[in-house]
Parts: sequence; C-alpha cells; structure tokens
Amino acid sequence: MTSNRIPLQVEVLKRLKGPLLTLIASPTPELSYTVLVHVHALIGRGPMHVDVFAADFKQFYCRYNDPSYIKAVKIDILTLLGDYHSAESIVGELSEYVTDVDAEISRRAIRAIGKMAVRVPSTAELIVSSLTTLLELDIDYVSTEAAICMKDLVRKYPDQFQRASGAVERCMRIVAEPEGKCAILWILGEYGLLIEDAPYLLEPMIDGFCEEPSGAVRLEMLTAAVKLFFCRPPEMQDMLGRALEKAIESTAHPDVRDRALMYYRLLEHSPEEARRVICAPKEVVEEFQEEMDQEQLDRIFEEFNTLSIVYKQPASRYAVSKAATFIMQKMAPPPLTGQEEEFGGGDLGYGGARKGLGRS
Repeated sequence: MTSNRIPLQVEVLKRLKGPLLTLIASPTPELSYTVLVHVHALIGRGPMHVDVFAADFKQFYCRYNDPSYIKAVKIDILTLLGDYHSAESIVGELSEYVTDVDAEISRRAIRAIGKMAVRVPSTAELIVSSLTTLLELDIDYVSTEAAICMKDLVRKYPDQFQRASGAVERCMRIVAEPEGKCAILWILGEYGLLIEDAPYLLEPMIDGFCEEPSGAVRLEMLTAAVKLFFCRPPEMQDMLGRALEKAIESTAHPDVRDRALMYYRLLEHSPEEARRVICAPKEVVEEFQEEMDQEQLDRIFEEFNTLSIVYKQPASRYAVSKAATFIMQKMAPPPLTGQEEEFGGGDLGYGGARKGLGRS
C-alpha cells in the first residue's frame, strides 16, 4: 500500500526506527545481521529514507566484539549516512577500523572513507589528508587500498593532489599488490610534473619490467613512462626506450606488446600527435559506477523480508529447484491523491526507480 507514496513510507520508517535500532543492538549476531541488511536496503532507497536514520548514525558504530560480517554491513551503512554534519565524525570512526585485525574490514573501511569524499564534497580535504597518513603506514594492504582511493579522489578533485604528493615515494616501496601498483603508476603518469623524483621512482620498475608478473601493471608502466616522457623528456628518454624495447622484444603478453608497438609507432610518426592522443585532457569525474546497478537493486528490494536481502541476490539466483521457486504476490497500490502527486508520485530517490518500501 505504500509502494508509490514516499511520505507515507517515511512515516512508517520513523515509527519502525526505534524497534529496528533495538534489534540491531541484540546480543544475537544472526538477528542483528538480518536487521542490519534490511536497514541497509531501506536506506539505499533514497535521500528521504537516509534522513530517517541520519541523526542516529552512531548507533551503527562497530563494537569491539562484533563479528566481521556485522562490521562489514555497519561500515556500508555509515557510508550512506554520512552528510555535511556527520561526515567528520564518521571518517574519524572509520579510520579506527583501518587497524582492525581482519584485513578485509580494514580494506572496507578505507574504501568507505574514499566513498565518503565522493558523496560529500566538503570532506574532500579532510579525507585526502587522512588517506595521505594511511599511505605512509608500513602495511601493504592498507597502502594498496589507500593508493586506489587516492587515485579515484584526485580524478574527482584534481586540486587536492598537492596534499598527497609527498606520500607517493614512500608508498612505492611498500605496495606489492597489482591494483595498488597500477594506482601509483597512474598517479606518476598524470602528476609527474608535481612529483619531483617521478622518473627515478619509475626507473626501478622499468628495470624489472620482464620480472613483473602482472600484465595490468606492465601496461600501466608503459603508459606512465610515455606520459612522463612528454613532461620530462631529458630524464625519461633513455628509460622509455628501454621500456619499449623490453615490451616489444622480451614480452610474450600480447596486450603489452601491442600497446608498446602502438606507442612506438605513434612516436615515430609524430611526437606531437602522440602527445595529443596519449595526453588528451580528461574530464573531471562526477560519480563512480556502483557495484550493483539500480535495476538489480530494485529487483532485490521487491523481495524485501526474504533471503534475497541477506544474499543480495534475487530469488532466481539461489532458488534453483522448481519447488523452491516462489512468486512475490503484491497488492496493487491505491491511486495517488492530488496532494501525494506533488511529492513526485513513485519517484524514489537515486535513479528514480518506481519501487516500494514493502508489501501490504
């Protein structure tokens, strides 16, 4: 009955909020987790639903004895609840989770900090400073995630890079995972003029080009070398030549070899044309692709109060047998009144999905 009545949905949520928060604090972790994933689904419906829980964001802080699966959902909820007023407090709390004994929780907390900066632009300066501190920690997976988040943030807030440039050199010596190496190499290529020792940070990686097992890292290394060549040619000419030679003559990876041949032929044809192609100006990123598209989220939400919310998959994905398959029966909502139509009808928050809060 509330599927196309947003104000009514919000009023229902306000009445349910107290009992839901009480259940979240339950000493039974299974019950707490089930309620949390349903709250997360509700909050994800749009800004009006977020506002219902926004003032109670501290209720979703992790306790020291929470299981990892509960901490993960709480971190996701805190990311959605952050706004201009609460973002600083939430970022401070998330920073505490970075040193969690569970590496996956630590990674998730760092990703949440990065998402917070994208959602709340006023926190960008604070979060870039926080990530810079994380880059300097002598922990491989922490530096890796911080580097990936930093790369995304400077794509959205290019003017903030100057604050983080000093941490790149130390981070280069710590990061060992391919995703982190790619992020650092992208930063070197894009901001080589602002990093004083950029060519000399890249040189050891070029010397070990053939020993690098990741094709993605080698591709990013080639691109970074060419971009640095255009902004610092005297220092990069010899290094770029060695990188292209190794990629063309000593690499069996077809993509790496093809990329190197393309760069070599572009430079041979016209260095200016190669600069125009490789160093083309980039638009500032406004938003990043979510893990699940809106259509899939809507399909899952149609099966609210079922295992679909827990599994984050529609029933068709996990109910494989015909006996286990069920069809969600929904009562058609009553027509809108004139006053309700002023609220936008069934337009629900992000993406304008016409889906409901629950079943009658």
